Amino acid sequence: MGAVMGAHAADYPERNLIAVVPFAAGSSNDVIARRVGPHLAKALGQQVIIENRPGADGRIGVEVMAKAAPDGHTILFSGGAVALIPTLRWNVPWDPMRSIQPVAELGTIPYVIAVNPNVPAPNVAAFIKLALAQPGRLNGSAGGNSSEMSIALFRIKTGTRMEIIPYKGTGYAALAVATGEADFAIMDASAWLPYWQAKRVRVLAVLGEKRIAAMPDVPTMREAGYVGHESGAQFGIFTTGGTPLNTVRRLNSEINRIIATPEITKSFIGIGMEPGGMTVEAFTKRYFADLALWKDVVARAKIPMTD
Repeated sequence: MGAVMGAHAADYPERNLIAVVPFAAGSSNDVIARRVGPHLAKALGQQVIIENRPGADGRIGVEVMAKAAPDGHTILFSGGAVALIPTLRWNVPWDPMRSIQPVAELGTIPYVIAVNPNVPAPNVAAFIKLALAQPGRLNGSAGGNSSEMSIALFRIKTGTRMEIIPYKGTGYAALAVATGEADFAIMDASAWLPYWQAKRVRVLAVLGEKRIAAMPDVPTMREAGYVGHESGAQFGIFTTGGTPLNTVRRLNSEINRIIATPEITKSFIGIGMEPGGMTVEAFTKRYFADLALWKDVVARAKIPMTD
């Protein structure tokens, strides 16, 4: 990981920060960035300019950050894309170990399993039983790499076989389940909230360690009798590898303070996210663990890598 000491780190920041969001306006990453950005700007005494760089499943935005000057003035708001891309693509123009510097965890939105109400499965046990009894019958919508890989991981852990239908974003993938175009999907809770509240989907279980405040009546997988099924979208801030360690620590400290404030904590809980608060070292360790996890899932699920 390239964080090193630098002579000018004490002067950071010297100018405005560019906060890259690798997905379109309105995405989970974008919503979180626009809530945190103004507070970070106030803390640092410089503007934080949000730049949406969507396209290529997040690769365009991540590349902008990875190839920026290693001075902490370009940061990235990202969920799983930053760790998933190197495991799914052959030609990645950055080194996932050297070009990426994890800065701070923002929080985690656990994935939830939701089905169309016409799927004859009132709970997750019935859903798994149905999938095992009729391999290939159920189809899941995927709104990007993260949701596709969440289905792949679920299939590995349950021994089921389900088809995957790709969509251009989690919003479209959730709508597909609500309309019956797809049977189910496994995505972060925020994508499901409006459809769940309108009873257009049935949410079966939370793939997190505890129930979420936005869906208090939905049990966890552990409560349903399935241990070791925890997964979710971890959102964080990254910067360019080689950025001075003092700068990275300054960012980490300010971000952790911001997400601990009542305003941001309440805001995050409102979208189904559990606020974070890791050290630089802990978040870096988690990033490396995610790289290893998704590499293993790609191999076991026999997902072909693409250019």
